[in-house]
Amino acid sequence: MEGIDRTRRVAEAIAHELPAALREVNDPRVTGMITVHTVVVSRDLGVAKVRFGVVGEADAAAVAIGLRHAAGFLRRRLASVLRLRRMPELRFELETPPVVEDLLRRIAVEGRAS
Repeated sequence: MEGIDRTRRVAEAIAHELPAALREVNDPRVTGMITVHTVVVSRDLGVAKVRFGVVGEADAAAVAIGLRHAAGFLRRRLASVLRLRRMPELRFELETPPVVEDLLRRIAVEGRAS
């Protein structure tokens, strides 16, 4: 039971600190509004799957490639802030909820019409 609580706490800590670390990435592909949807950490704390979305005009595929490229930097940055004995490997997965995507499209269309 304690292992589950630990993985949850580590996931929450990563999700909380990751947005600040993302602002430090100098890769031009990692631009625009990146939202961290969920972080799921494996039971052995070896891997953290970060599900994220991209809002705005940024190319989501390019952002995903940029994040994968910056994963080592982000891992080191998070390790220094979180002070974990073992920092999980970061794996980024693009997630675009259909509902949110549909709402954003409607807002864009309505904004152009007015």
